[in-house]
Amino acid sequence: MKRIPLTCYCILLWVPFAQAEMSVVGDSPDDGTLPYFYVTGAQMSERTQPDRAMHADLSTFTDEAWLLPISSSRLSTGPITPRTLNMPGLQPFFLVGGDPQSLTWLRQHAAGLREMGAAGLAVEVADTEALLRIRAAAPGLTILPVNGNEIAIRLQIEHYPVLITATALEQ
Repeated sequence: MKRIPLTCYCILLWVPFAQAEMSVVGDSPDDGTLPYFYVTGAQMSERTQPDRAMHADLSTFTDEAWLLPISSSRLSTGPITPRTLNMPGLQPFFLVGGDPQSLTWLRQHAAGLREMGAAGLAVEVADTEALLRIRAAAPGLTILPVNGNEIAIRLQIEHYPVLITATALEQ
């Protein structure tokens, strides 16, 4: 039988007492991270309001060309069957492409989409010019190029353009 040195037994005895205490950053006035809150302008007392839509500041993105082209293999242009959804809290968003049907749909629905604060996802974009055409069809709306395959799987949709809200999926 091997003998375990006394040092190992001592280490094993001290393990339960060596746990780190959890603390919240910025929780106490003597916290070393407190100056960083003031530098970044973050407010420790601010709480987000769940009933108010939060939008990301996308003005910092200057060049999206590295994202392009975007192609969503599970989605194509075509008609969808409207149906009800039960997704409380979901902010409205829509899926479009650079095709003529999507551009026409965007022009027809732009005012309503702006009014409801919907965000756009361009799921089929060949190049920068195509993205500019999509955005020009609905000025004032945020439209970002993304792969829509995961959305298509989760919402069981195959076609776009489509508007998705907390209560409905419609064209």
